[in-house]
Amino acid sequence: MLFDARTVRRDGWTVVSVVGEIDLATLTGVRRELGRAEGDRVAIDLSSVDYIDPLALGVLIAGALRVTRRDGRFVVVSPAGRARDLLAETRLDQVLEVLSELPTD
Repeated sequence: MLFDARTVRRDGWTVVSVVGEIDLATLTGVRRELGRAEGDRVAIDLSSVDYIDPLALGVLIAGALRVTRRDGRFVVVSPAGRARDLLAETRLDQVLEVLSELPTD
């Protein structure tokens, strides 16, 4: 199974980029990277995620809370695909800021 999660700085954002599947086996890696994300603008990039288990949604919410509690901005970058579909089905796209690409502002 292909999986990678790493944090990079891009255009003033701290971006946690995830590749592969987010499931029970890889959830810890995603949680760890989000926990390390510093700064007032944090994004998790799910563009290269093939599968996302509903359990991962709690990790996204926790990451968003962590950033917004320090008056930051948290976005989920997710173009059309499985991850975006799950966010819409659960209506988390109405709670989290979900964008097709990283903001340039």
